[in-house]
Amino acid sequence: GTETEVAPRTAPAAGMVWVNTESKIYHYEGDRWYGKTKEGKFMTEEDAIKAGYRASKEGAPKAQ
Repeated sequence: GTETEVAPRTAPAAGMVWVNTESKIYHYEGDRWYGKTKEGKFMTEEDAIKAGYRASKEGAPKAQ
């Protein structure tokens, strides 16, 4: 199916990253996908790294 834009969610605390639980990539605030992927959750960057997620490449569009 086609990727649909979802309403952005707001981080519960400042400085958190948005983890895309499907692609295992996390996005920083200001990234076009921050808070906006269908599958995902907010966590601290430290927790994201510990869980094995990796940083997005400068908000590159999600590869299909």
